[in-house]
Amino acid sequence: MKKILICAVVLCLLAPAAAFAATEFSLGGFIKLDTYYDSSQQAMTLEYPVNRTNDPNFNHGNLRFTAQGSRFNFTIKGPEVLGAKLTGFLEMDFEQTTDTSTAATQGYTPRLRNAMFRMNWPCDTELIFGQYWTLLCDYFPESTEDSPYRTTGAPNERIPQIRLTQKFAGDWTAAGLVGEALAGDSILGTNPYSGFPSVPTGTVNGGDAETPQVQGQIKYAHDWWGKAAYYGIPLPFTAAVTAAWQRNVIRSGDVSASSLNGTVINESVFVNHTYVSPWMMQGSLFIPVISTCDANLAGTAHLLFEPWVGQGVNAFGMDGDQAATLKFDNNLDKLLSFDEELSKRYGGYVEGQYYIDNQWFVNASVAFTKVYDIKNFNDYLYTSPTSSSTGPSTTSGNLAAQIREQKQAELTLWYRPVAALKFGLEYAFVQSEYLTDAYPNGDIAGTPGQRGDLSRLGNEHRVEFVGIFYF
Repeated sequence: MKKILICAVVLCLLAPAAAFAATEFSLGGFIKLDTYYDSSQQAMTLEYPVNRTNDPNFNHGNLRFTAQGSRFNFTIKGPEVLGAKLTGFLEMDFEQTTDTSTAATQGYTPRLRNAMFRMNWPCDTELIFGQYWTLLCDYFPESTEDSPYRTTGAPNERIPQIRLTQKFAGDWTAAGLVGEALAGDSILGTNPYSGFPSVPTGTVNGGDAETPQVQGQIKYAHDWWGKAAYYGIPLPFTAAVTAAWQRNVIRSGDVSASSLNGTVINESVFVNHTYVSPWMMQGSLFIPVISTCDANLAGTAHLLFEPWVGQGVNAFGMDGDQAATLKFDNNLDKLLSFDEELSKRYGGYVEGQYYIDNQWFVNASVAFTKVYDIKNFNDYLYTSPTSSSTGPSTTSGNLAAQIREQKQAELTLWYRPVAALKFGLEYAFVQSEYLTDAYPNGDIAGTPGQRGDLSRLGNEHRVEFVGIFYF
């Protein structure tokens, strides 16, 4: 009996060891020091509208040093299963905490960035389960800041998903995913309706998702005349079209609001139970202008185009506005009930890159986004309540801060002496134009007695330096 127990214990210990023996782990990531000077108060990632140029609270420069953008990851190679190679990927960063602390020791909180596993079959079929980049996030400008052009041209979204990818006919790839649909403040503004009845814990007043987010993509890639570098890896001519959609429900209730031209409505109005459908269409085109047929990147150049159009695009990783507006009869004395609408936007970016040699290269890019299909400002309401003394707020949490147009341009010089080390120096300019002046009716927030409008424009100049060690 004792021998049987001993053998059972040994087998229990050996079983996990045998399982781990079939699994290989590798550590990766990078350590990044980021230092930048802004002409106004701006976020580390440049992913929000610029503060209005003549706002007294934001009319001075800002110098920051941070290592918050550092990341680490584990790649896990598992055993073959169902004829497929099994691999996993787990990545963390430290961007859970906003980069605003003035303490000497920054206590940034680790954040789960990616957590997924994939199965790859010899027939060029791939199946992904877990939190990972969406199909809209294949291409980013090679910029010094994290999340480049998130307001204007490059979606930045990682969601829990199931994704199937299939290559066919040699140069073609089709992919589709179903995943977590974004709701609440990602679509409708931060707690947009203060007058709504209480809702279950964990939800945001205003809206929830009633479908998964679905995306589809068709891509063509062929080496016609050679390749050019994309993040240091030779890439051939590539063209892709990606579409995304989800459905949200807006719960009914009362809300206080003011019109887009600043007229204050001192009474509650009723918002109907409404369904809205965020959607987005994106094109991607990578063109090797000066190409290479080997690993030597010196003298090569590429152009990258990525236009897009959609509504409620915050659902897909685009920032910069609060997505929702409320429509009403412009006779303010005879208010009707409202149906929620999603703001419509289009935009995109163009990038050009040239490798001087295999260590030095330069990157230039421009981007823009614009709201469209607003015919009459008096046909829209703010979703946030305001008082007659202050008028609309300029905080990003309500539609008083929604942009009409945003432009962005960046010029970056990169130096990579070895594969593990990279330095970048960048100049960036961002301009935001808001839908309306701020505080058209009264005092400027924080400065009682100081009356006057704030400009519709905000201009941002940034000089940024980064050092990155890859491991």
